[in-house]
Amino acid sequence: MSKTVVPSLLTIPIEIVYRILDQMTPKNIMKSLREVCQRLNKIIDTYPPYKKFDRVFLKAGEMDPERFAPLANALKFNKTVTKFEFRGDHIGRCGAEMLEFNQGVKMVDLDTCTAGGEGAEAFFHALTTNRTLQTLAIRRYNINSSSVHILVDALKTLTELDLEVNFLNENGTQQLAEALKVNDTLTTLKFRYNFIGSKGMKGIGEALKVNKTLKTLSFHDEDVVKDGALALAEALKINETLTSIRILWSKTDELGVEALAEALKFNIGLKNIELENAHISQTGIQALAEALKINRTITHFKLEDNTCDAKSAYALAEALAVNNTLIDLSLKGNRINAEGAKMLAEGLTTNQGLTTLNLEYNNIGPEGAQSFAQILQINHTLKKVKLYRNKIGEEGSAALASVKRDGLELSF
Repeated sequence: MSKTVVPSLLTIPIEIVYRILDQMTPKNIMKSLREVCQRLNKIIDTYPPYKKFDRVFLKAGEMDPERFAPLANALKFNKTVTKFEFRGDHIGRCGAEMLEFNQGVKMVDLDTCTAGGEGAEAFFHALTTNRTLQTLAIRRYNINSSSVHILVDALKTLTELDLEVNFLNENGTQQLAEALKVNDTLTTLKFRYNFIGSKGMKGIGEALKVNKTLKTLSFHDEDVVKDGALALAEALKINETLTSIRILWSKTDELGVEALAEALKFNIGLKNIELENAHISQTGIQALAEALKINRTITHFKLEDNTCDAKSAYALAEALAVNNTLIDLSLKGNRINAEGAKMLAEGLTTNQGLTTLNLEYNNIGPEGAQSFAQILQINHTLKKVKLYRNKIGEEGSAALASVKRDGLELSF
């Protein structure tokens, strides 16, 4: 009587194992089959889809301790996954241990997560012990004073920090700013809706005077006003490392914008400036235009969804006539009318630097379209012009359609 041979993981052909793995997601492979035996680990490590598995995304319900523990244990020593994204759930201690032991992760993104009590303490402690993490995004997470203190320690390895809706407030921002004074790794820092206030902004300004590594700074839904705006402007006169600053959907005041414009006359580091829906008045735009007459390092300037009247347009036109460093200008959604369009077009008569111009969602009308049609026959530097949604009518469309020039991308 013959014996029945029971297949074993120690002897089953690798091709058969691959067929089994084909029926599973990489995440389930990691959760169910890793650490079963050494041979299976070796086979999994050679399985092509698993080798490409570099991102773990967990949504609400998937981080229940019983369900998450097997995956967290497997992730502790995983070397393929570099990105962890958690959405809307409790992180817990097992998640913290996973982050502490894993030495391959480069990016962690927490969105609407909680980690109360010991879980929170363990998680933030893991941030300080992990030495491979480079990018950390924390969104909709109430960061308290003790968490900020630990977060400051984590900055020693981070290159990018994104803080969104964390109720960081002025005190938390000041703590972070103090760390920036001595930090030599962080290159990107983003704030969004954190109530950082004037004191927090002043702290960041002071940090920028001495920090030599930060290159990108972004404020979204924050108040850049009064003393905070003045402190930021003073820092920009000195700082030569920062290359990009973004102030988006944030409240500004006239005094702060004028101070920022004055700083741009002296700054020699910034190449990209974005001021989108920042409540900038006509006076503020005129001040920025004056700065562009002098500044010779800014190459990309986005001034969208503010208010640009005829005087503001004239000031920008004068700047374009003498500034050949700027290559990309966006004035989208600024209520520019036909008169303003005509002035801008005239400023482009002598300009030899601008290659991209965005005037979408304005009100230049048929006359404004004709002004640009004429100038585009003369100016051969512009390569991309956007005039979509400008109420130019059939007459304006016909004028722009008549422009025949090689290498020009014109949309209207």
